[in-house]
Amino acid sequence: MKQIDKDRFHSKNMADAYDQMCQLLVPGYTLMQDTLIDILKFKGTKNIVLLDLGAGSGIFIERILKEFPDSICYYLDFSNDFLNVAKDRLSKYQDRVSYIKSEFCDSWESEIAQKPNVITSTSAIHHLSNDNKKKLYKKCFDILEDDGWFFNTDEMKTISEEAHLNNLYYWIYHGQKQKETLSGDLLDAYNGWMEKFDAWKTRNIDNLHLPKKEGDDIHESFFVQLDWLNEIGFQETDIFCKYFLWGMIGGKKV
Repeated sequence: MKQIDKDRFHSKNMADAYDQMCQLLVPGYTLMQDTLIDILKFKGTKNIVLLDLGAGSGIFIERILKEFPDSICYYLDFSNDFLNVAKDRLSKYQDRVSYIKSEFCDSWESEIAQKPNVITSTSAIHHLSNDNKKKLYKKCFDILEDDGWFFNTDEMKTISEEAHLNNLYYWIYHGQKQKETLSGDLLDAYNGWMEKFDAWKTRNIDNLHLPKKEGDDIHESFFVQLDWLNEIGFQETDIFCKYFLWGMIGGKKV
């Protein structure tokens, strides 16, 4: 099957629209970030060295830098357009952020000078084939500091195909509903998002049962992915938060 909209992340308009709209149009976006930050505080994680994979416009990194004043962060993404948005957002933290432009499957680990004790990713790893997902999880385990944590917040299948389809449809409902809350100055960003979202609907609902290629939305269940983490050697693994299509799985390197 031909990959639909394969260049969707290489667009300044898309990067700007995502930056303005993701917290509003991705169901559970803020909930997931709040939960992750609460976990780090509950676990008493000190001197955070964070690696954020597929860091996009830098929203989560900004929250970490604010919540943990002694933290330093590695930003990793392959899109120049998102990288530029992130650099603008994080400009006042420039001495605490290192930027890596790379695909997940490349040798980005050579650019990390200090082992992270927290690795995160949001809505990015599902674009990899399952083999490459597992390879990335293993790479994260290997590069983590001992006692460090890995968290992947992503689009994931759930217990049944019917429930998964309902979760896909919920995202459409959520996006349409949110338009009613917008002020006029945000409508251009909303329309830019929804233009790309039409292609998402084609990929994931109209073509739900067609084969997927690397770069498509390759959803796998959180059960399967937790098994992978356990096999790799992560401990204390769990699904720490779930909201419709999104699940946050993770574990600790001991």
